[in-house]
Amino acid sequence: MGDGSAADGAGADLTAETGKRLGNKRHGGGRLRNGLVIATVLCVFPALILGALSWFLASARRQAAAEPAIFLAQSSEAVIARLGEPISAGWPVRGWLQAKNGEGAARLRIPVSGPKGSGVLEETAEQREKLWTACAVEFVAADGERLLLRAGNAGSCSGGR
Repeated sequence: MGDGSAADGAGADLTAETGKRLGNKRHGGGRLRNGLVIATVLCVFPALILGALSWFLASARRQAAAEPAIFLAQSSEAVIARLGEPISAGWPVRGWLQAKNGEGAARLRIPVSGPKGSGVLEETAEQREKLWTACAVEFVAADGERLLLRAGNAGSCSGGR
């Protein structure tokens, strides 16, 4: 028949020969590719997992330091008038935090929102004996209006480190 069909036998030989050539090519290249995949899995994925874990733990520490500022915003008549109730904290809390052995300091930006709008709380906080205190808190509305909720160096704060 000569059309490469299995009936004349020529197609089967051609297919078998092509399969052998492709098989050899795949076999050698497959080892290298498999090695790269294994190296990626063993090196990159653990690094990504550790990085994500570290980021989530740092986020949790910032959230703990943000709680006093969130409470102030939820208790402020001026913020309630701007955002409505309920006021809820957003995610992620951003900023700088340094704490060790129950002592520390933080400067955070905490997204907040309510039914009427949203904004950010800018907080300077201090930790003593594992307890966070908001030293200075200012609400910044989405339109840029600023409301001072607590002036710096209030209460038990030492005024910075």
